[in-house]
Amino acid sequence: MESRKIQFTGRSTYIISLPKKWVEERMLKAGDRLLIETSDSGNLILRAEARGEEDVSMKSLEVTNLLPKEIERRVISCYLDGFDELRITSKVRILPEQREAVLNILRRVLGAEILAETSNEIVVNDFLDMKDLPPKSILRRMYVIVEFMLKNSVQAFFSRDKILANDVINRDEEVDKFYLLATREIIEGVKKKSEVEFDVPPEKVIHFLSIAKSLERIADHSVKISVIVKEEELNISGELEKELEAFYIFVFEKLELAVKSFFRGDKKLADITLNARDEIHTSVSRILMKIEGKPGTLSVFTILDSFQRVYAYSTDIAECTLDLMT
Repeated sequence: MESRKIQFTGRSTYIISLPKKWVEERMLKAGDRLLIETSDSGNLILRAEARGEEDVSMKSLEVTNLLPKEIERRVISCYLDGFDELRITSKVRILPEQREAVLNILRRVLGAEILAETSNEIVVNDFLDMKDLPPKSILRRMYVIVEFMLKNSVQAFFSRDKILANDVINRDEEVDKFYLLATREIIEGVKKKSEVEFDVPPEKVIHFLSIAKSLERIADHSVKISVIVKEEELNISGELEKELEAFYIFVFEKLELAVKSFFRGDKKLADITLNARDEIHTSVSRILMKIEGKPGTLSVFTILDSFQRVYAYSTDIAECTLDLMT
């Protein structure tokens, strides 16, 4: 880490010099403009202003003999790697199922749309400006959706509300969009080895991806609970329901603390989440003893397992927070 002295010039201007290596690595020169913003922690973030046409990222994808699933995987790879324009071409006419594979992926990502199309070419443009989407903002939006899904899946379970359960299932695609967006931005951060965009050293950027993955997995378990509500007729005793509800409330509290610890940079909140492991294990053992041999055991076990995994992902978030702050 380098230090720079603040200098005063004129009547009201403070200036600092930029590290020569940083300027050269970004191929900057006198007269180029820098974008400056303030992070949540109060640090200044510097970015080089886009240069124009020479910085446009072009990708091409040949799909002549590819199956739809193969096309989907390759389009996702291109999206995660980042592009301004993607040209999907075929030596013959693009088949309807191949075109549908492209459309299927574009429905699952944010910002990418078909700009032009012929019988053997599809041109996709990415209209997102990543500078307007700080990593923490993406993760915050992810958590808002995940929190909604988890709360409503549990409410659907206790009230046997199949309509609410179906709504949770339909929300999963929205979480996936933000997860892919977060993954893409994190990959770009690692490739550029840019400390300023994430406000952490490059080697710690990967923790943002771990947190995004944990949130995405919590959404998956919300869907799993909702599928059980939608497809099965549950018959659970009132006493067991109370046990499950109390356990869920305890788990959700620890998830909230873990997420707050990340956004606030609060080690103590992370520790509270991590210190609950023994109590979680004790509660799981007690509930397992009560459901053994009872009707609907498999469904209850699946829901209990999902609650337990939500806690496990909460500890992952808490541990990432501690690692980021070390």
